[in-house]
Amino acid sequence: MRAYLFDFDGTLVDSAPDLTTALDMALAKADLPGVGLELGTSMVGHGAGKLVERALHYTTGDTSLTIDSPFGKLLLSTFLDLYEPICADRSVLFPDALNTLKSLKERKKKVALVTNKPRHFTELMIPALGLNNMFDAIVCGDDLETKKPDPEMVEKALADLNVSTDEACLVGDSQADLEAAQQAGVKAVLVSFGYSGDLDVLNSGADMVIDRLSEVLTYDT
Repeated sequence: MRAYLFDFDGTLVDSAPDLTTALDMALAKADLPGVGLELGTSMVGHGAGKLVERALHYTTGDTSLTIDSPFGKLLLSTFLDLYEPICADRSVLFPDALNTLKSLKERKKKVALVTNKPRHFTELMIPALGLNNMFDAIVCGDDLETKKPDPEMVEKALADLNVSTDEACLVGDSQADLEAAQQAGVKAVLVSFGYSGDLDVLNSGADMVIDRLSEVLTYDT
């Protein structure tokens, strides 16, 4: 591999505590019950809009409500406003994350971040987590018209890095990451500790499943 593309939430960063706190605060403002850390974590993985929509469906029981509805748009806006000041309060890097990124850079590998998280929040969290200068390319959820599982974000990262599909892998934790990698034609590496929701990671069809991020160094060729 010449290039390693990483997902953010659930792969490099355990961000669920801050995400679910802001989500429950937004739900409370709408007079809806909170979802809590465990359930809220299972809703993470497809961007802020999908997170809010899933919580909306769960708390109201009305699956016809979408993020494009007036109520959905208001709840998303409230969530984003509440998330901004706390987005890095309790979020921490997963074990081995920083050392793995540094080691890849030392091996002259190209490293990219491909995340469905909006750019504003990504750029707030990167310095807070000590990840400055770790990425040769960053593609965020609001940079393009589509998000993962669409392959366009992966394709954009590959173009920015000037590498071909057979030289790259995407390291992620969710169905969205798996599908994006497969559709883009890069190797799909899933972590066993992330926000996989209902996905059976071990039987997902990923090219590799790892228990620690440092395992990508062991298998690097």
